[in-house]
Amino acid sequence: MDTAIAPSAAPLAPRGIIRRLQSRKGREDPFSLFEEIRSAGPVVSLGPHALLVTGYTECLQILTDRIWHVPDSTWRAARGLTTEGLRATILDTLPRLNPPRHGQMRRMQSGPFTPAALERLRPTVRTLVRTHLDRLEAELNEHGRADFIDTVARALPVAVMCKILGLPAEDRALIARYSLETAVLTEPFADPAQTAAADAAAAEFHAYVMALLDQRARTPAADLMSQCLSHGHSSTERVPREELAAHIVFLAGAGVETTSSLVATAVQVFENHPDQALWLAAHPESVHQAIEELTRWDPSVQNAVRVPAQDTTLAGTPVPAGTLVHALLAAANRDPAHFPDPHTLDFRRPPQRSLAFGAGTHYCLGAPLARLNAAELLPELLRRFPGLRTAGPATRAPGLNLRTFVTLPVTLPVTRPQPVVAL
Repeated sequence: MDTAIAPSAAPLAPRGIIRRLQSRKGREDPFSLFEEIRSAGPVVSLGPHALLVTGYTECLQILTDRIWHVPDSTWRAARGLTTEGLRATILDTLPRLNPPRHGQMRRMQSGPFTPAALERLRPTVRTLVRTHLDRLEAELNEHGRADFIDTVARALPVAVMCKILGLPAEDRALIARYSLETAVLTEPFADPAQTAAADAAAAEFHAYVMALLDQRARTPAADLMSQCLSHGHSSTERVPREELAAHIVFLAGAGVETTSSLVATAVQVFENHPDQALWLAAHPESVHQAIEELTRWDPSVQNAVRVPAQDTTLAGTPVPAGTLVHALLAAANRDPAHFPDPHTLDFRRPPQRSLAFGAGTHYCLGAPLARLNAAELLPELLRRFPGLRTAGPATRAPGLNLRTFVTLPVTLPVTRPQPVVAL
């Protein structure tokens, strides 16, 4: 890729927009800020060598046109952004690999996410849903309130990923902590302190997975770790065990945080849009349609970073090769040129292709699993807890890429006894 990049001809992004997006207010509701960016144009300049893109057509082009690459180790090295040792291994996982290596590693990890494999997993997910909703009920009965993230939203996908990957069930709390703490590694605007803390957690997680891979090498099991080890030994290009461990770390974190955000967002939506909750409760067979609308309206992943391998254009704006471009997927999903009345949440909206799980080569590997988890959980949540309400504001982790929840307190309204009317 070229290393000399001309200044962008795009209009300037609104002043301080990244800082405002990462503020507490911006994390809670970034959509008004996305509209502020859109008002300046579908492609705007963020400094001399980076762009923000809000248009649906342009974001889809970025995700699907083969000239667009992820900023991998080669791109980083050309700009003096090299990483070494374990951090380099951990960073070079699926989101930061380009073809052909991306395809090789994706195929190795795709087995548990095929339609047939997920259908076999469905009874396990259904059982885990009941188990975690029982836990939520117990917490609410004992304390009057509960943290929905700790009891359900993060705990459920952790349990499912432990089953898929072969991580010990007794370590679920540890996996949940690692998942939350390493999420910052996906953030392009993390500060040094956040990055250092995430690096430390990732190193711990990596060492933990390495020890499990050593066990699987001696005693294989019916899980993804064993499959990866087998593939790595039989492949024409041997995959180092350190690299396998890095991919397990990525899958565990990505598989948990995207689903956690999706179902936690659903709880807020059910409270703030009771008409939608009532409609879905009455039409549970339409849960898949509702999930598509929910992920369009407030996706778990808001931003995808790409660079063009050659000079190109976006919405008539010249984009030199190597320019860092932020495709704001959450903004694209509310582009009025593609979605009528885009800021309205409507579970009855006819399905349209959103970018909630990306598109093209890097389409989210775990998207079908996230949909399965949500499809099994949401109707049961509405049936068992129709009056569930938040008991205070959610706490979100800082960042632009992921809509990561840290806590979401919930409660049930107190049922007041009805007065006895004399006949």
